[in-house]
Amino acid sequence: MPNVAVDIGNTRIKSALFEGEHLISTAIHENLEALHSFYAKSAHHWIFGSVKHYDEQIKKIFYDEKYHLLNNRTPLPIEVNYDTPETLGVDRLASAVGAFTSFPDKNILIIDAGTCITYDVIDKNGVFQGGVIAPGLKMRMKAMSHYTDALPDISSEFSEIMLKNLGKSTRECLLAGSLSATIHEVNGFIDHFLKEYEDLVVMMTGGDTIHFESKLKAHIFADFDLVLTGLNRILIKNQ
Repeated sequence: MPNVAVDIGNTRIKSALFEGEHLISTAIHENLEALHSFYAKSAHHWIFGSVKHYDEQIKKIFYDEKYHLLNNRTPLPIEVNYDTPETLGVDRLASAVGAFTSFPDKNILIIDAGTCITYDVIDKNGVFQGGVIAPGLKMRMKAMSHYTDALPDISSEFSEIMLKNLGKSTRECLLAGSLSATIHEVNGFIDHFLKEYEDLVVMMTGGDTIHFESKLKAHIFADFDLVLTGLNRILIKNQ
């Protein structure tokens, strides 16, 4: 029976169909009902990783399916060294599992550029060591508009503005203060962890990866399906 991994993020629902560990296809869905209908023609094993509290909705819609809802009590193929595992985002856990599946026996820095930007380390022994949570691009842009009276919100148009280090208009200045500053931040964290961990592999995932991957100093491996790969690997362990 095929596996379906579902990543429910802050802004979208993404799924992937797997045969064993082989990724067959991915899809984006507007809601859980649409997700269920999309795969309704055959039976599947499901796993859900959700940053939102959708437990009851999932139970109601997928009541006749074999599914697993990832939480801090789920057996994992990695170890977790984290003081408050009950607060650790399941997306961060899944991306760590996905990264270690791709690069076993390597120290890995995982950068997830989404609503927030997370920087997480899993070491070569397969131990999740924690990380950093920072505001994402659109969050930074919206914040500057929200907390001032005069600054515009460029979060829906920033990709169309030519990036400059020195802005010549308010919009250019806002872009430099968000995108350019975030690029410096990401480079800074990469430099820091390269000093802390030898032979560090840097992986990047998340919807905003496209704004960074060609602008970073270090070599990175971009994987937009990292969370889904990790979810599937966790499901395999729990079958």
